[in-house]
Amino acid sequence: MFPFLQEVLVRRPLVRRLAAHCGAAVLITGLLTVAAPTALAAGTMTDLGVTSDSYTADLAVGGGRVFVAVADRVIVADTGGKLTGGVVTGLPGVRELAMSADDTRLYAALTGSNEVAEIDTATLAVTRRIDLSAHPCPSTLALLGERLWVGHGCDNGPGGVVGLDLSAATPAPVAVGGEHLRAPVLAAAGDTLVVGRTSLHHADMLVYDVGGGSPELRGTIDGAEWRMDYLRDLALTSDGTTLFSAADSPGHFTRYDTRTLAATGTYGDGWDGWDGYPSAVALGSGGAYVAAGRQWGSTDLTLYDAATGTAMFAADQPDAELLPNGVAFSGPDVFVLLQSSANRLLLWRVTGVALPASHLTVTAPARAYVGSPVTIEGRLTRTDGKALGLKPLMVTRRLLDGTKQPIAGVTTQTNGTFTLEDTPPDIGEVTYLVFWEGDDDYRRSSASVTVTVRHRSTLTMDGPQSGFVGKGVELTGVLTAGGKPPSPGATLTVQRSVYVDNVSDGSVKLPPVTVNADGTYTFTDTPAIAGRYSYLALWSGDAAAGPAKATHQVMVE
Repeated sequence: MFPFLQEVLVRRPLVRRLAAHCGAAVLITGLLTVAAPTALAAGTMTDLGVTSDSYTADLAVGGGRVFVAVADRVIVADTGGKLTGGVVTGLPGVRELAMSADDTRLYAALTGSNEVAEIDTATLAVTRRIDLSAHPCPSTLALLGERLWVGHGCDNGPGGVVGLDLSAATPAPVAVGGEHLRAPVLAAAGDTLVVGRTSLHHADMLVYDVGGGSPELRGTIDGAEWRMDYLRDLALTSDGTTLFSAADSPGHFTRYDTRTLAATGTYGDGWDGWDGYPSAVALGSGGAYVAAGRQWGSTDLTLYDAATGTAMFAADQPDAELLPNGVAFSGPDVFVLLQSSANRLLLWRVTGVALPASHLTVTAPARAYVGSPVTIEGRLTRTDGKALGLKPLMVTRRLLDGTKQPIAGVTTQTNGTFTLEDTPPDIGEVTYLVFWEGDDDYRRSSASVTVTVRHRSTLTMDGPQSGFVGKGVELTGVLTAGGKPPSPGATLTVQRSVYVDNVSDGSVKLPPVTVNADGTYTFTDTPAIAGRYSYLALWSGDAAAGPAKATHQVMVE
């Protein structure tokens, strides 16, 4: 474990969410980033049956299975997230995993025995162990064809990188570059190997050309220039030309060109509505999507469009924290490694996030009265506006006190629209949450709308039918809110209009009228000229009750 990470984890409870992130941001012109709606925890959660306080684990996906390395074993689940019962034991201090391109071999870095284990994925048997005793604490792996690069280094250092030719019966480790303070993070694809320094402020990323066999340093992505602090994870596109990094600072995920060694864009602005420390990054759908994992923030997982930087989906598990390097794609799904507050290792399957997006809208009146039905309408479509046909929806009514009530039987029509009526049981804000779980072709979507529900109010006004110029006219009335007197301090606005020969002299606002504790009120007006006097009393309402009005007319001689 990186010393900085270990120190922070010891000092802070696992599930504590940080509210702010310290440091300075660097502006990199490139991708446009927008906020994605954060979803409720989606998919399935599997307890892997392991309790560990080491905060180190890794996962690899291949051959229709998910392999999770933790402590001294590799646990096997299917791509539905269910445990298969398969387990590979006798792997002391297993850290990172690497899967061969044909999914037949799995490689595991063993810090406890200073080896790399080769595992047959069909039989789960360890077929060979490659001795790295001269390069202790192998921790990170990058596999490209029959070449495996291993990052090694114990807590007290030093570390480095060695390359292994797996086609040899007994691969001999060959050093790549010089020493590192700790085991570096690695990524390899195309003709590119990237070696990222860890446990450092301003962590450099060394870019090697491996197309000719032996790694040749192409150049260095300068950690100081791009403010790259405490690097956690790397991912490369399949051609090796584009690199993605996850590091504590800056607060976003960064994209680099491995030819020019320049940053070309960012994903998620970590300084405006901070979501957590970037800790894991993976690519899916041929590099079309970036799955970004964060720790100690408000969002565990965000899916970005790799080309535009648009945040397409976000989800969180508030009772657990994501582990570094703990994100991997499996077709349209994403698997995430989490650690619960009880130190249980969890495998979270977030389903369908890499499918084409759907779009769900919902509308309702902004205000309604208690006891009266509210009409909620909406539409489910593809992003191009075309309807998805008949689809069942999950609708939930949530009251201000948190009480939730499902509303069953809501289905879209062939044109994608849906309508439902509901009668809120009480006053306050009522939120309607609408969710479509997605299908094999389109990603889930959700929307919500909030209605403020209030009591109906009534206002009366009584007084004489006639009066005289210069003599006061007394008017009285009663204001009720939901059949009871309003809240203390209620006041009325009163407007007076005078008509002479049916022509008005305009409206005049009288002094505010205070409503008594029992809901009654009284005010007096003294007519100055003869005519027809029209009085309008208005109450604007409050948080619990709606507006009301009353009128009265007096003929003055």
